[in-house]
Amino acid sequence: MDQSVPGPRSILLATYLASASKTDELRKLFGSSAWNTAATPSQALNVLLKFVPQTAEPSSYLSLVFDIAYSRLDDSDDSEGLADLLPDGIRLLDGDTATSVGDKLLSDGTASVDFYEGDPQLTIASWVFERIYSIDSSFGVLELIDAIVSADVSEPLPAAVLLWRDGVLRPLQLFYVSYPNAVDKELYHLREYTSTNPQLIIEHFLQYTTTKTINRDVAMIITPYLHYITTISADRIKPWNNFYEWLVITAATNFQIIIELVKNWNGPDGDSSALINYVSTIIASCYQCSEARSEYFEAMHILQKRGTYVLNLADIIPVDDDDDRFIETQMVSYSDADSAFKFPECPLYQATQSNLYLLDQLITSVAMISVYVPTSLQSIAKLRFFATHQAQLQFLLSVVRGNSKEYAYRDDSNWRTLRSGSRWLKNKSYVLSKLSDADIENAFLSALLDFGRISLVREIYIDPIQLPLEMEDIETHVLNSFRQHYDGASNCNATRGSLKTASQVLHLIYPSMLKTDKLEKAELLLKATHELSKYSLTLVQGVPLAPLQIRINNNPEQIISQLLQSNEKAYLQVDEMISITKNLVIGLDTSLDALQGIEFRVIRMCVYAALAADDFSVAYEYCMNKLWSHANEINAFDQDLLWQVFFAAGRYVSPNASSLSSSPGFQVTAQTQMMMLQLNNRIKYLRLQMELLSRALDICPERHMFEILNIWQDFELQVAQFTAK
Repeated sequence: MDQSVPGPRSILLATYLASASKTDELRKLFGSSAWNTAATPSQALNVLLKFVPQTAEPSSYLSLVFDIAYSRLDDSDDSEGLADLLPDGIRLLDGDTATSVGDKLLSDGTASVDFYEGDPQLTIASWVFERIYSIDSSFGVLELIDAIVSADVSEPLPAAVLLWRDGVLRPLQLFYVSYPNAVDKELYHLREYTSTNPQLIIEHFLQYTTTKTINRDVAMIITPYLHYITTISADRIKPWNNFYEWLVITAATNFQIIIELVKNWNGPDGDSSALINYVSTIIASCYQCSEARSEYFEAMHILQKRGTYVLNLADIIPVDDDDDRFIETQMVSYSDADSAFKFPECPLYQATQSNLYLLDQLITSVAMISVYVPTSLQSIAKLRFFATHQAQLQFLLSVVRGNSKEYAYRDDSNWRTLRSGSRWLKNKSYVLSKLSDADIENAFLSALLDFGRISLVREIYIDPIQLPLEMEDIETHVLNSFRQHYDGASNCNATRGSLKTASQVLHLIYPSMLKTDKLEKAELLLKATHELSKYSLTLVQGVPLAPLQIRINNNPEQIISQLLQSNEKAYLQVDEMISITKNLVIGLDTSLDALQGIEFRVIRMCVYAALAADDFSVAYEYCMNKLWSHANEINAFDQDLLWQVFFAAGRYVSPNASSLSSSPGFQVTAQTQMMMLQLNNRIKYLRLQMELLSRALDICPERHMFEILNIWQDFELQVAQFTAK
């Protein structure tokens, strides 16, 4: 009986033997003339690929794959006994049907492999990869795949398979072991690790990394993976750039990871272009960090030095003017500051010696500034390259003045350090290059005055032979600060609190260094305000008098009027009242027209205050000895007030005057000494009042003469009666 396998049935037998893992029988079949007549090496490989169980021991079939690829199977008719292995269902098929069924079995499914004549390594690698991807699609069990690439076979696997093993499988296995709780382990099939954008794979591998694991993950997962992708990629640089982009993005949110990596990793080995791009990444990561704490700036300095080391540069050498101008030109060519700092296009990120030096300068600058105002490195770079003069000035003011009251308590040493640092920011790191020296000095003088650092102002701005600012500028700052301290004072005593500081500020230059109208007005206002502190006075009900109220009120005569009303004996200090009023008029920069007749109006108020205090003698004295002397100096309005005050004093009757009747029946029955004294005093005061009324008659309008004359005549009658009796 013929025990050979007819050609049309050989493919069906092969699939049957493969599914039963009978590799020895398969070897015999694949070497038979019946097979070689009916099938091809490619079909033999596909039988092994599709029908050998995926859980079968790889060493049992890999040697057969090698032999097929290398065409080492001998052509023979030694297939005796194989026909007995044919199931009855196959045996009964006619040739055409057997051929059709065999072809259909081999064409089912997506997995397929070709036989490359003359390139056995490519044939083997193609078969192994298809086998791996098929198992991954079916089971996704890395142990089965690892068994293939680690199989104990007499010949080594192709280099392409070994590269894949070390660059994809081993990193993936480590990822699974390191992060057993990862929720998306199976996000990608094995085939996709070589076909998907490396950026996505890198993000996948590093999504759980921390400062404790980043060095291990980069060394044992990312580096092997990118080495593999670089090897099979037409663009050898791009895969590493994907990783660098991840680093720069991460720097913005987790700079600690960047610190830990750069301190320990020297970049990819043997790839100078990728190494240069690594240095660019280090620079860019520093600029992307949003932290503003000293420990981060210290770390940035370390990274900057690591960047220099990676490039194997000598010690940092200052950049020459040409390089500096070149960077300046490149940066300002961007339409806006934000677009200028994109990675990797930003000119500052180029791995050059000048950029590393510039980075060092800007890190030093931001560390200095953040002591006072927390600021990021990128913000400082934008300030240098894109800020206008006004923007740089506003930033300087925010640094000098700070954001809270604690900055008022810096000691002189802190202020000196900040001032020298600001000059360094302008002249060395060029962060404030658009400012002039005067801009910086103006900012500091203003702040020092406002914070009351009088001795330091004197040391820096007053005592030096060569002053840092023009005297005109110093005067402006003194006056502004004087006003601020004046307005901020809680009381009017110039020996205490903010008003004392206002006095100290003013007397830094007045009168010893400079005398101007503005300074003199400030001095007079200060003097008047201090004099007012001697009296009880409120301009706002329930609120003690404060200097700001004086400025807001801006009505010196009203202030004196209220002072006289609330201080019983203040009218006795008429000269002081006049002095205070004049000083207020000048100091408050009121119209100088207000000075005309000011003495008259103050004396007039004192007369009324004396009358209110029942002090007729003082009222009479002020009228006759002070008011009358101003009669020819005052305007028409005050002239109208003049006769009125004489009239008011002339007709005044004390509420405490004794009642002495002047009726015809009046008789002095008891000529006591006390009664005679009262009578004489009454006659005396009547004559004084008549004198005042006479002056009123001299200057009053005609329409008031009759009224005044009536009172005068009444007083004259009383005097005559008292005298006659």
